[in-house]
Amino acid sequence: MSLTSYLPITIVPTKTFQNQNKTIFLSSSLLSHWGMEPGDKITLCIGTKSLHVSVDAKALEKEQILMNEWLYSQFPLPLKSLSFLSQYDKKQKHLFIGPIFALVTEVHEGEESGPSFRSIHSFAEELHYTAHTAGGLVYIFHIKDFSLEGVNGFYYEDDHWRKSELVLPNVIYNRIHSRKLEASSFFRDKTAQMNVKKIPIFNERFLSKWEVHNLLYQEPHLHPFLPETALYDKDKLAELLNKYKTIFIKPLEGSQGRNIIKVLLEDGAIIVKTTSTREDGQIKLFATLEEFLEWFQKRGKQIPFVMQQGIPLATYHNRPLDFRVLCHKDYSNSWRVTSIVARVSAKTEFVSNLARGGEMMKASKPLTQLFDLQTARSHISFMKELSLEISKIISQSVQGIVGELGIDIGIDSNGGIWIIEVNSKPSKNMEEQQTEIRPSTKAIYEYGTALAFQHLKELVK
Repeated sequence: MSLTSYLPITIVPTKTFQNQNKTIFLSSSLLSHWGMEPGDKITLCIGTKSLHVSVDAKALEKEQILMNEWLYSQFPLPLKSLSFLSQYDKKQKHLFIGPIFALVTEVHEGEESGPSFRSIHSFAEELHYTAHTAGGLVYIFHIKDFSLEGVNGFYYEDDHWRKSELVLPNVIYNRIHSRKLEASSFFRDKTAQMNVKKIPIFNERFLSKWEVHNLLYQEPHLHPFLPETALYDKDKLAELLNKYKTIFIKPLEGSQGRNIIKVLLEDGAIIVKTTSTREDGQIKLFATLEEFLEWFQKRGKQIPFVMQQGIPLATYHNRPLDFRVLCHKDYSNSWRVTSIVARVSAKTEFVSNLARGGEMMKASKPLTQLFDLQTARSHISFMKELSLEISKIISQSVQGIVGELGIDIGIDSNGGIWIIEVNSKPSKNMEEQQTEIRPSTKAIYEYGTALAFQHLKELVK
């Protein structure tokens, strides 16, 4: 299925009809296209609501549908002209209009400046413009503003986000940044309400590093690409450190390169560098492993950690290098690569995350300096192939709907490829901004649209 499966239409509000008039007006050509006759009664389906309405002919542009303000309020919809996609089931006489696409995230409501959606604010506008052009209503909401009666959400109009009571969506994209909120009973109660309405939620939760490692390790053909990884244990730490001389200790639920500890064994001494705010950039020396363990257990006892084999990553201008591959599902529920970029760490850092001052560039730029052209192209092709395989495995293995993943891949100094991490909520700043609407945003809209129309049809079965 693709966008050509849907007919673009525009709903136009009008005050010219009496209140509670359940008649919608279409052009004669649109009536004919759908096999309708004036006076036919159909079921109009928008969001999670459906209304029995009559249709009538009017001199309109072909793609327009006129609805009175009272009908608008029954869903409810923002009182303005709205571009949508549509499908008509002639046999059942159901007119499906959508998508109603909601994004749930943290919202800071300023008194004068309007709402802030934090790091995804510009992405939210981008998603709005994608739907505005192709068809659909996008709105943003905080989880606390969801109820079975409706959502108090923000839709975009005249360069501002406006808050209004809105129709329940047909699809929800989870971009909540707080793992604590996502793990709360409050969040579970709200998602239970969403499930009552059978609303599909994609990327419903964060994935932990240990969960991802275990899922991928079940596939023997991926073993050569997986660094040895284990839950923190002091005996296992000693074993890994003696074996690899360098290991990384990472928070099980961490993100953006925060609170990572690099541990090196050199001439019997332990050298440590961290990415914590408190000790950023500091190098610590410990004469023995026991001294290091005593220090670590004091600072790290609050949260669980995983330990990962240190990979001697290839460097670009003497700075560690890795790659972020973005993968998204399309209309047909198939995975595709939407972006691949190289990330180079800041001069004083050992992680390449942009949040830690890393630099982003085309994947080919460092690769063609490190390898010959054919090898560079082969590496890019293989990283894409490997990322698609990872995406398929994870989406088939975890509960819930996964429509987007960011895969971090490293290449070592010998050209070996390694799977470093998989992110279920990848950063929205991880692509080259070559066009106004990024491929990943288009992919999220397309996948959301497919889920939304599936939901519309399931509601009236």
